[in-house]
Amino acid sequence: MTPAELAADIRARVARLVPRGETICVGLSGGLDSTVLLDVLSEDVDASGYPVSAVHVNHGISPNASQWVRFCERLCANAGVPLAVEEVRVEGSSPEGLEAAARIARYAVFSARPERYIALAHHLDDQAETVLLQLLRGTGLKGISAMPEVRELRGTGIQVIRPLLDHPRVALESYARERGLRWVEDESNASTQQDRNFLRHDVLPLLDARFGGWREAMARFARHAASANELLDQLATADGVPQRAGDPFPVRDLAEDRRANALRAFLGRNAVAMPSEARLAEMVRQLWGAREDARVRIDHAGVSLVRFKGEVHIERNLDTAGPWRVNWELESAVDLGGGRGVIEFEEVTGEGIAADSVEGGEWYFAPRSGGESIRLGGLERPTRTLKNLFQELEVPIWQREKLPLLFHDGRLVWVPGIGIAAEYACEPGRTGFRPAWRVAGKAPLC
Repeated sequence: MTPAELAADIRARVARLVPRGETICVGLSGGLDSTVLLDVLSEDVDASGYPVSAVHVNHGISPNASQWVRFCERLCANAGVPLAVEEVRVEGSSPEGLEAAARIARYAVFSARPERYIALAHHLDDQAETVLLQLLRGTGLKGISAMPEVRELRGTGIQVIRPLLDHPRVALESYARERGLRWVEDESNASTQQDRNFLRHDVLPLLDARFGGWREAMARFARHAASANELLDQLATADGVPQRAGDPFPVRDLAEDRRANALRAFLGRNAVAMPSEARLAEMVRQLWGAREDARVRIDHAGVSLVRFKGEVHIERNLDTAGPWRVNWELESAVDLGGGRGVIEFEEVTGEGIAADSVEGGEWYFAPRSGGESIRLGGLERPTRTLKNLFQELEVPIWQREKLPLLFHDGRLVWVPGIGIAAEYACEPGRTGFRPAWRVAGKAPLC
């Protein structure tokens, strides 16, 4: 394929994936791959109909990081492409490893971009190397499926596209030479301490000499694995695994293999790291082997899987250590800090907390301390203790201490998922503020 044909194919793929007129943000490292991608997409913006921007994530790991920033700034200035430079902090002691920690930080930046489409420059060699690495690590079908051409960043509406996936690095080098492009080289790519670099420098040349088409074969295998994984995902849905993150999973009588598949899907849909094969088997044994009235709690990867009344719930292990208090100054959103989530207030009519009751006094959020009571459903109704309401409504014990309660001058006003005190409830036709508690990975509670 000639460089001109390569550029035409990339633009055709983008036209298939992105509605005309949408801005495409290129993830720009300054290396060969992303430099080629930026050049192709920015070559004739008026003709293509896709405005182009770029974002460079400065991880601060390389001693040459500031030089890469300056290179990307010059490159984008010459191309007339707006560039955002985002600095992130990557913990070298991260248990995921430095490379994975950098990737997590990078995708956090992508998730916060205003553009709906992020274009990344992964190519055929990257795809083949990823499949081979995942095979060597003994991963499941989802890992072997490697990188899709397009996928949504969960919960953001942002689509990541990879229009270079079918093109080898050698084709990108040919394009760059013909166009007279310059790029930066990451010095860490020369070290074989990292698994990917070891394969790239010491193993893959041997495969090239004996199996010339191994990259294409790996990419085909990844597509077959993705198709098989999709069928398993559909089976998990049929076995009761909810599609929406935060919803509980009913424990059904399933064959052993289907139990493991269902649990993998449940963890994946809640963005929880996959356990080892042995660990997964033990989790399946505990969750399905427990008595009907047993309460099972399994801590894993920063969350807790809890079986309660025949359902498996995921708890995000919110920070509840010690007392805390966050004031409400009538703003529309209150960040509770400590991973406790955010309270959002929506102005509505005839619902929520009466607007004329929020003036004056001290409004604040705090956890349960014991002895709280609240009147629900009307002023003629009796006051109930919060403990009795929790028991009556079967609120799981582990959730009770994590609920952020809203108080006014020491009086309990609102309990997420339970209700608003009658003395503060909005009357029909009047303006009110409807509160909702939102925590990542959980459905909101009003």
